[in-house]
Amino acid sequence: MGRTRRRRILIVDDEPNIIELIRMNLPESEFDVLAAWEGRAAVDTAKLEQPDLILLDIMLPDLDGFEVLRILRNTPETVSIPVLMLTARSEEPDKVIGLGLGAEDYITKPFGLRELEARIRNALRRSVSVTTNPSPTQHINRNGGVPSNRRADDRELLIVQDLVIDVKQQEVVRKNIVSDLTPNEFAILRRLAAEQGSVVSRHELLSVMSGDRAADPRVIDVHIRNLRRKLEDQNETSRYIETVRGAGYRMKKARE
Repeated sequence: MGRTRRRRILIVDDEPNIIELIRMNLPESEFDVLAAWEGRAAVDTAKLEQPDLILLDIMLPDLDGFEVLRILRNTPETVSIPVLMLTARSEEPDKVIGLGLGAEDYITKPFGLRELEARIRNALRRSVSVTTNPSPTQHINRNGGVPSNRRADDRELLIVQDLVIDVKQQEVVRKNIVSDLTPNEFAILRRLAAEQGSVVSRHELLSVMSGDRAADPRVIDVHIRNLRRKLEDQNETSRYIETVRGAGYRMKKARE
């Protein structure tokens, strides 16, 4: 058997001692560490090297981390790379901004190295790959249209209207196009689809996310807005996910 490919992590921080500390405490046999000290260099490195995950500090000497993340999420080569925000700023609005821009998680300095490694592994495990697996619609749409059954157990699919959620491959397909969701967005969508027609509270949705389970439940609202933006047409309003005031969210049942 060949050796398992080492995962590549890009650390973006203007403090070299932080980068070296993380490098020294990640298992060398499993991870290769890349480094960038400025925002523009981080974007260039991410596009060129295609790391499996990015640890991104907010306070950088040129572009701040929010602007770097915005560029990464609007660049085809980097749009699906999981990003963990690494910063000394712990204010809740900063967390909401980072998650709203597409960050997978938010880690506050000072941090425990074991916790950091656990979050890195969790994000990598749940990261979405849309380049190595065939689209499930190649099989589903063969006879025209999406089947109306909610679940196709033999392929681990969840069907919501014209959305095809492939649980095993962690892909979401609509109109033969694979949507670029972050791992947390996919986890939330999967939970709502599995409970189709039932209300799921914000606290329940927090429980399926990676990262801080004690986070403000309002971060769920940010993820829901992102899901609607990515999955719905411009002129649509809440086609798939319905807000239930004071209770949470509900995935609308498939149309008969």
